[in-house]
Amino acid sequence: MMINLPPFFLRRVWLLLLSALAWPACAGEPSRRVAGFIEKVVVGSPGAAFEAKLDTGADLSSIDATEIKQTSRRGQTWVGFTVVRVDGRQVKLSGRLVRYATIKRAGSTTERPVVLLDICLGSVLRTVEVSLADRRGLDYDVLVGRNFMNGYFMVDPARVHVLTPSCPVRGAK
Repeated sequence: MMINLPPFFLRRVWLLLLSALAWPACAGEPSRRVAGFIEKVVVGSPGAAFEAKLDTGADLSSIDATEIKQTSRRGQTWVGFTVVRVDGRQVKLSGRLVRYATIKRAGSTTERPVVLLDICLGSVLRTVEVSLADRRGLDYDVLVGRNFMNGYFMVDPARVHVLTPSCPVRGAK
């Protein structure tokens, strides 16, 4: 005896089976926050607020830097620099030098210092490598790359200012 089941019933059973098989693969993933294409971030410690472009195509985060000066602190090399904001105000920041990145563009190469900086986006505070770049003429002083966002954020390019920086100050009790 053969039972004829309606096609919509078989489709639903098939979808339920597929969902059940996919569930364990998704269960271990951390939840990711949705961020907009442009967000407010706080950079450095104690921190300065900037408008930043979130760029999923950039491996490394970068910040506009002028007046770059190396110093030594407790046997480590630190880099102090000035960010001249889009609005003309100046912010002084510093970070520990971790390496120099070689940037290749149109047949030429340049070396950029890469420092460790705290970045706060929404409630996520991470210390990541940030290259010091000449971003004059660009709309945003800070570019947040995949090295900060991976595993934490998904970017919705149709939205802006979705999150508000709300990170605790490092070292505060």
